Amino acid sequence: MSEIVTESYIGSGIVYVAGRDVGNASGVKIAIEQDTKSQPNYRGGGGNAAEITRVKSVKLSFTLNDFSNQNMALALRGKVEVLAAGAVVTPESIIAVLDGLADTAFMIDTTVEPVVTDTTAATTFVKDTDYVVSAGGIRALSTGTITAEQPLKVTYTKKAGNAMQALTESGQTVPVVIDGVNDATGKPWTLKFFKWTPSPTAGMDLIGDDFGSFDIEGGVLADASVVATGKSKFFVRSAAS
Repeated sequence: MSEIVTESYIGSGIVYVAGRDVGNASGVKIAIEQDTKSQPNYRGGGGNAAEITRVKSVKLSFTLNDFSNQNMALALRGKVEVLAAGAVVTPESIIAVLDGLADTAFMIDTTVEPVVTDTTAATTFVKDTDYVVSAGGIRALSTGTITAEQPLKVTYTKKAGNAMQALTESGQTVPVVIDGVNDATGKPWTLKFFKWTPSPTAGMDLIGDDFGSFDIEGGVLADASVVATGKSKFFVRSAAS
């Protein structure tokens, strides 16, 4: 009598897209759409005389919890540019918005106090009296001496980081590897997708009262370089015995 082997499963793992760790992923799903063609049985009794089911498409989707610009670029077909730190040598021109934000071209390093003046540089305004500063720009205070729509000059230090230019790329085809473990047994497993083309996400919740996440879905394409009999052109799962 053969032994019945059971293996319970609780999956966890690290997702790598083109070799890059995308961080915490709370969901990874495979969806296989099928197309079934049937030939009715006309000889009496109903039913079908023949039936064939073909794979129409294979989809791979992630729920990502890390809002890095690299992940958002993946979800928004974007491009990531490096922003170097450094002082803005030439004062930047802005228009004051009383109790509102006059945004600057770059993120401001708020640990270095900016210099805000009128256009002639004859008057230098006082931080936290005439204005407050944030990474996004300068907010003129209605209780200070800056007037509504007053042209200003601001000299500040740019904060190092990166910028994501959304919807600038035509899409990419990348490999995906999931380095996983079955938490129920402690056994490792891997999933390798040879060619994955992510589509732009349908939306993102950027402000809320809970930890955020967003979904990315894309098609798993057939890899024409796989020609061996019995080998998948789409993906392969390996698991420890």
